[in-house]
Amino acid sequence: MIDNTHSSALKLMSVSTSLSGAKWISEPSHFKPDVVSRQALRIQEMYGLPPAICLYLARRGIFSEKVESYLEPKLKLLLPEPNSFKGMEEATNRLLQAVLQKEKIGIFGDYDVDGACSAALFYKVLTLLGCRVDIHIPDRFTEGYGPNLEALQKLRDNNASLILTLDCGITAHEPLKAVHDDGLDVIVIDHHLAGPVLPNAMAVVNPNRLDDESGFGYLCASGVCFITCVSLLRALRKLGHTDLPDLLSFLDLIGLATLCDVVPVKELNRAFIRQGLKVMRHRQNTGLAALADIAGLDKAVGEYECSFVLGPRINAAGRMGKSDIGVKLLIEEEHQNSISLAIQLDQLNKQRRAIEQEITADAIEQAEAQLRQNPKLLALVIVNNNYHEGVLGIVAGRLKEIYAMPVFVMAISKDKIAKGSGRSIPSIPLGSLVLAARQSGILITGGGHDMAAGASLELDQLETFREFLRKKISSRFSFLPQKKYEITSTISVAGCNSDLADDIIKCGPFGAEQPEPNLLLSHISVNNVKWVGSSKSHFSAFLDDGTSKPIKAIMFNAANTSIGDILKNVNELGPLKVLGKLKKDEWRGGRSVQFVIEDIAKQFD
Repeated sequence: MIDNTHSSALKLMSVSTSLSGAKWISEPSHFKPDVVSRQALRIQEMYGLPPAICLYLARRGIFSEKVESYLEPKLKLLLPEPNSFKGMEEATNRLLQAVLQKEKIGIFGDYDVDGACSAALFYKVLTLLGCRVDIHIPDRFTEGYGPNLEALQKLRDNNASLILTLDCGITAHEPLKAVHDDGLDVIVIDHHLAGPVLPNAMAVVNPNRLDDESGFGYLCASGVCFITCVSLLRALRKLGHTDLPDLLSFLDLIGLATLCDVVPVKELNRAFIRQGLKVMRHRQNTGLAALADIAGLDKAVGEYECSFVLGPRINAAGRMGKSDIGVKLLIEEEHQNSISLAIQLDQLNKQRRAIEQEITADAIEQAEAQLRQNPKLLALVIVNNNYHEGVLGIVAGRLKEIYAMPVFVMAISKDKIAKGSGRSIPSIPLGSLVLAARQSGILITGGGHDMAAGASLELDQLETFREFLRKKISSRFSFLPQKKYEITSTISVAGCNSDLADDIIKCGPFGAEQPEPNLLLSHISVNNVKWVGSSKSHFSAFLDDGTSKPIKAIMFNAANTSIGDILKNVNELGPLKVLGKLKKDEWRGGRSVQFVIEDIAKQFD
């Protein structure tokens, strides 16, 4: 039977200001409401999916003929022609020469998950092809980000005749020119924003080159590396080689990197993640399997486990000054060695968490002081002599969520250089701002993506940088946009069942630019309120609208926030609207569900 609720569901109850100060709006679409409604009905007729799912798909232009390929994204249909990338032909030819002549190859990778996965992928492929490979991951504190001359020369002195810079190198003009002038071949494979002048290298493969028209600028570096490996193996097949590595067996690395680097979860990236998670669940990578065990994962690895369990532990190596442990784990084949490396990463992650909590508390104090002095601030730049460089990006992300504005958190070195990381909100492209600041001579180094960037500057340029950000942002906004939550569909508590949770999972993977459906419950009363977790930071309750037995709900990290203070007296607020996500409740046996609260508003405001 066809559900005729789509038209009314399109007229969702908006909220101008919720308890958290956010605005709730209907999920935007490029299509007119009548088109969305008509297509949603068509999808339900053909596939029998719930109205909320049909609306979710229709708003994204996933009409009836596209539903199957969307729900089951296939690499063979989505992988591009490698030579559509600028520089790919030159890179492939040089890699082919290295493989045929069994050259020694040096890899210079970044110290985050994407860099580690990129390095591990090439290490596995090239060693299986008979090459010797050296990997260098820079120390965040003594070497900084990106290729440096000393490390490149060390790889050359260890007999590398070709060096790959992976997830870095696009702005490393001076060191790459120096080794190029010495006759060393370098291939840059990166995805960070490029300037008008490319580094001096034999080949530069980067879909974010200004002259690249492939349309794959949304890939992380590991995705670009995978396509480069596809091109290399294709070239080998043309020469008659048949005993070649199975690239599909390494998709766990690509899926993990794609999730952890917070690139848009769309098109090819969806296939990388979906297929990568399938490979990961077979536990073929000895190191990843060991890390999952040490982290206490006793269920199938999904998007959350990659982003918030495995990824942070691999990242902890670079953050805490042991940058090569992550990639060592990913290439390790022996079980006992993998366990040892996984334990080290787990311990480093615990240290990282403790340091992060301390710095976050101090950064919040600074932020509050700056906002008291100027309530109309458009960006925060937080600086401290004693901050640990390894956690600055995480702290910036925490403050960005709290204050809904771009945030830089920086540490001051002994030579009076402020270096740190920034995180942004969707409407403000931070990577472009940093690149412009660097080109204006304000920054010493800087680069990144729309949502995340790194930068360093002389301390006497700090106020200039703050003013530069203010002017650039104020040219677009007189005040920062109010935080918004998008509503997918209204639903009753009775509709929050396990079948719907299963259908939501089928629409995944979810991540950047591919949000999980937000469902709106209305006329809700709240019962059995508890504050749970080791530090009593999570709000737990049962939600009841009278349509079924109440559903268990939780709002994570609500304590010590503006909405958390209000929720201490939640039963005095009257009936509520509750916005959130429907999840399988892993703790209660698979078929149970719980509602993960995003925000709450009064029913009658």
